[in-house]
Amino acid sequence: MPTDPPTDRLPPPTPAVGDFPHGRVPRQVREQQVLSIAQGLFAERGYQGASMDELAARAGVSKPVVYDLVGSKESLYLRCVERAGQALAQVVATAALTETDPEERMRAGAVAFLRFVAEEQGGWDLLLTAGPEPGAEPILAIRAQQSALLTALTRETVEGLGVRLDEWRVEALAHALNGAFEGLAYWWRANRDVPPDELVDWIITLFYPGIRALAGLADHGDT
Repeated sequence: MPTDPPTDRLPPPTPAVGDFPHGRVPRQVREQQVLSIAQGLFAERGYQGASMDELAARAGVSKPVVYDLVGSKESLYLRCVERAGQALAQVVATAALTETDPEERMRAGAVAFLRFVAEEQGGWDLLLTAGPEPGAEPILAIRAQQSALLTALTRETVEGLGVRLDEWRVEALAHALNGAFEGLAYWWRANRDVPPDELVDWIITLFYPGIRALAGLADHGDT
């Protein structure tokens, strides 16, 4: 029977606003609270619909305090986008790197991605909202970051099969996978009755033979 890990090995809990008396909340703790609330507010109402007044009310502080902590509405929005992009990259990379088998690595990363998408008013919702300028959807701003991460994971997957592909083939494959999973996420948001693990198993069944076929071409000198 599994046992709980020793408490002396667990990381210390992240301080929360409620851990401190009123008026004695450290600046860094309050700043993280405001950022978390702002991310949900932007995801819920979009950039244009979100107001600093409502943010201040939800955080339980005055509007001047909000501006002092996080700056203007636009700079706050960009920080929230960056924060969401970093969170997405971290959850996918962490899940993928817990596996050593190439196929299991791809599966773990994909499941982690869909679970990130499933979070209500979370990072994915924010990344779908329009930014301060028309057409400046934040998902476009982080796509390069996600593509770079997926390219690295794809390269490791292919090399894990014992072959090397030309860099353009690795990048093209990574972008194809990225686009496929992004499109899948849009569809899945309206079809949550499909369990993420089952959906990913089905997608991997479609994609992985193609990756193996590319590896086979490389084995025969077509790189």
